[in-house]
Amino acid sequence: MLAARIDALRQRVGGVRWVDSRSIHFTLHFFEELPAERTGAVVEAVSAVAIRQAPFTLQLGGLGSFPGGARARVLWVGLIADSPALADLAAGVQAAMAGCGFALDPRPFRPHVTLGRPGPRFDLGAWRDELATPFDIPAFTAQQVVLYESRGGHHVRERLPLGIAADSRATSAGTIAG
Repeated sequence: MLAARIDALRQRVGGVRWVDSRSIHFTLHFFEELPAERTGAVVEAVSAVAIRQAPFTLQLGGLGSFPGGARARVLWVGLIADSPALADLAAGVQAAMAGCGFALDPRPFRPHVTLGRPGPRFDLGAWRDELATPFDIPAFTAQQVVLYESRGGHHVRERLPLGIAADSRATSAGTIAG
């Protein structure tokens, strides 16, 4: 459903590099660089967080941008309502990354899914029209944390199911990116 909504936005709002809908995610931690020799420690630390978090339901809705108006650099869709489970998962991942010695983003966690990045020919008027139009997606269940590598597109490095021990991993549908 979200992929179809992004395709519709792509048709109506010009001058945006829209995301590949196959890589839609919430970012829980962004690594400027993750050296290969540290990947195992990250997977182990995030696995310990994921196993303690049961799958949970989220519902996307409401468009926005960072920052607002003509200076927008990121177009996004947020959540219909706060999700304590997502906030707890994000806090757990951040604590795990701090425990692994990684620097943390000092900004508070603001859950959103990046839809696109405006370019020099961004159609701000069309985007403002979209902001005034209801935008909500049916609820879905977040079932996993995914460690992505984003050089040259998103490549899955590891899938960590929520609430499932590492020795009984299964691939799931809902994605939260780490």
